[in-house]
Amino acid sequence: MSTPLLEAETRTAAAAVLLAEAATAHERAALTRVCLRAGFLWRCHPCKESHYLTTEACGCGVKRPEGLA
Repeated sequence: MSTPLLEAETRTAAAAVLLAEAATAHERAALTRVCLRAGFLWRCHPCKESHYLTTEACGCGVKRPEGLA
């Protein structure tokens, strides 16, 4: 049975692999949008930075939204 933490780690690993293989800035931007929409990343609304699900808080201090991970 999958736990929320295991699921977050799996999604984070998948997003990291995809983003690492992006060859151009356009590919990275497209993959980031897809990962955000699929729930594999979360975006900080004040500073617009994207983060993996295993990241608890943004560098600006905003905590990860409830219901993720």
